[in-house]
Amino acid sequence: MDSGDKHFTQLADKALTADVKIATWCPTMDLLALCTADGQLCLHRLNWQRLWAVSPESAVTSLCWRPDGKVLACGYEDGYISLLDVENGETMQRGKMVAGVASAIGWVEEQSDNFTPEGSLAYQARTARFCQAPVPATPAPGAAPRPIYNQTRTDHQQWPVLPKRLDMMCVASGSALSIATFGLFPLAGLDVSPVANKPAAQSQVAILKATMTPDLKQLYLLWSESRQGSSSGHLSLTICDTSLLADRRRELQNLAQMATYTMSLLNSAESSLAGAEQQWNDAMKVIEDKLQAVRKLMRDHGKEVASPKEEFMALLASGALSPAMHQFLTSTLGEGGVKKLSKAVDSAVGNIGGILVDHLQPSLQAAAFKLNELHSLAKCTHQLQPLGLQQEPLLTANGLCERLLVRAETLRLGVCQAGVQYRHFFAWLLRTVRRLNDDNPQAATEAAAIKVDPTNVAAFLQGQFCRDVIGPEIKARALMWTALCHQGCHEGSWTLKGDKGVCFMYVQAVPAKRPPPESLLAATELSNPVQALMAILGSDSTSQEPCLPPNATIRHMLVHTVQLCTAAFARSPTAISTTIKPLTHLALASQLPKAPFPPATNIWVPTGHSAGVEGAGHPCVCFLGQKARGQQHLGLLRVPPSNPPSTKQHQAQLHFSMMEACLVAIPSSETLVDFAFYKPGQIALLLKDKSQVSSGGSTSGRLVLFALQDLPFMMLERYSNGTNQLSQHVFETCLKDGAVCDLPDDVRQRHSSYGQVQGPLAVSGPRGVAFVPSGKQRAVVYDLVEDEEEPDVDDSMDNDDD
Repeated sequence: MDSGDKHFTQLADKALTADVKIATWCPTMDLLALCTADGQLCLHRLNWQRLWAVSPESAVTSLCWRPDGKVLACGYEDGYISLLDVENGETMQRGKMVAGVASAIGWVEEQSDNFTPEGSLAYQARTARFCQAPVPATPAPGAAPRPIYNQTRTDHQQWPVLPKRLDMMCVASGSALSIATFGLFPLAGLDVSPVANKPAAQSQVAILKATMTPDLKQLYLLWSESRQGSSSGHLSLTICDTSLLADRRRELQNLAQMATYTMSLLNSAESSLAGAEQQWNDAMKVIEDKLQAVRKLMRDHGKEVASPKEEFMALLASGALSPAMHQFLTSTLGEGGVKKLSKAVDSAVGNIGGILVDHLQPSLQAAAFKLNELHSLAKCTHQLQPLGLQQEPLLTANGLCERLLVRAETLRLGVCQAGVQYRHFFAWLLRTVRRLNDDNPQAATEAAAIKVDPTNVAAFLQGQFCRDVIGPEIKARALMWTALCHQGCHEGSWTLKGDKGVCFMYVQAVPAKRPPPESLLAATELSNPVQALMAILGSDSTSQEPCLPPNATIRHMLVHTVQLCTAAFARSPTAISTTIKPLTHLALASQLPKAPFPPATNIWVPTGHSAGVEGAGHPCVCFLGQKARGQQHLGLLRVPPSNPPSTKQHQAQLHFSMMEACLVAIPSSETLVDFAFYKPGQIALLLKDKSQVSSGGSTSGRLVLFALQDLPFMMLERYSNGTNQLSQHVFETCLKDGAVCDLPDDVRQRHSSYGQVQGPLAVSGPRGVAFVPSGKQRAVVYDLVEDEEEPDVDDSMDNDDD
């Protein structure tokens, strides 16, 4: 460590196994999530203790914490999003949010205030009052992930408690953005490509950052546009009006909770059927193994057509035994084998009965109740109409769910009846085996005590023995609904297929030609990634409702119910997306350099605790602009927190009367490696000396903190052309008016003890710590609140002089 500046206390200096690609601090705990170049995702404490590490199958492209710090969202290059439990790294929920790479994630929680918008729906879900909470099913092949929010697991099963505040997740992929709540429940989607200066075929548009204000009234999008094959491009900021989400947040909360619970209950029912299928298949496999042994013995004794049923019927009717059957009953099977078969079937019947009574039926009952609640709300209230909730598909899904309840009870009775038939058969078989043991008088006496009705045995041999009626009813077969076959695969449509369970497959077709959008954001002209968002739960909202096949089983009916529900819930994103309107559009820089650690942009939005500092309550945008006058410049833009204009206006606009901007010049001898917002009104910079790099020497890096209140911000009002756009780029405007200042000298800083520093820089304002990758795969953690203590000065020398 240099003997100069030691403003921050070094907390850790540890070795890394690979370079760090993404790093982010937990907002509520001293936890650091790292994604390394070798494909590992790990979580560390402040003392560098590793809590867990996972190796995802797909490359991680983005990370974001839920505001309460209990869930970590991971975006992958295949467009999927996984929600990981902070305690153990287990996947709580996984879904495909976008069609391309999930390049950026923003997660915000609404402010905790007691304000209720006028006309809000005063309604609370009543399912917990009337329905028994379903017992969590044992994981089985094809089972759905567990719910996002923790459940209170006690001897008396309780309904899980959801957060009282609404959270919003924004996932970006290219020019498309998806907005979800309560994990991965889709709410809206939009596309910024129509704003680009060049046609889509000649330019590449990518959203770099996306976030919403905590009041849910505005959406901030930082996006770049570059020509094909070029490493530089334009940087722009678009602010959208999402006041419908704020005004209808209580209705959205109820809708999202009830829809999420409904899908969770249906997935739990599917998991229960998968568990029942596994239990039944295991028992039938034990029986089939013995029947294969009978067939083999019959073929060995010269019977070309081996039919165990005919042998058992002959034995039941006349007591005639072929040599093969005699050998099987006395040697191969024996009394122990009969008892083993009987125990396997009895155990399967008991377990399946428990699954149906304790898992499947409560889940279906609660799902039917919730669907009935949603249908009643859609029918009797007008507050949910802007959210796209319609009563017809909900009524159909509710009716099918009620039929499922009847079918589940029929299945339970059928399993019990099959169990009774198997008991009669095995009792008769056990008596027969004991009678064949003539040398054992006790066995013959015990056989005489077994009472068997031959009529029941004959009915079993002619029915369940020949054709299993339970297995096909609960078996997950490969399904492709005939409705989709007749209609064809629509653009962005979702089809339901299943082998061992229900899985969702996205079928992407060639997108149809669309007319030019009339609005700034193509919210009404839904693009292919957005249509994928609309159907994230498993069905295309534009497709017609598929019809049940004539011989539909309970598994068919359940999958059909899932399709109907997802089609009903997919209407909401379509309706909400059309309400997202642009407020303003700012061109920040005309030549965005290719950053060494992209994206070289960041957005900070104030929370309810951001007060007391000048400018701290303003949303702030920070970006790395092009070089000017031989120096790098860091652009800063402050946006006033203003409410959108009245919705009665045809086009809501946010003018520039209070917007401020300035540039901070980086010293010419240094290069900006990365930057991040720290506390309200403060920014952290990671710099390295480029003069020593050019001369072949070792580099010197430093971490700098500086405040924004003393910077020469200029007003952008006079550059407004009367619309919701500026007449020139913010970067050029600041250079022209001289709103440029050098990096202040009186800043808190610390030089690195290693030869080089590199991104990404991860800073936590609430925790007051920073993570800096340094040297060759070294991780250095600093405490940004307390400075390193200077060594105590020994006063003995002064006393000696006296």
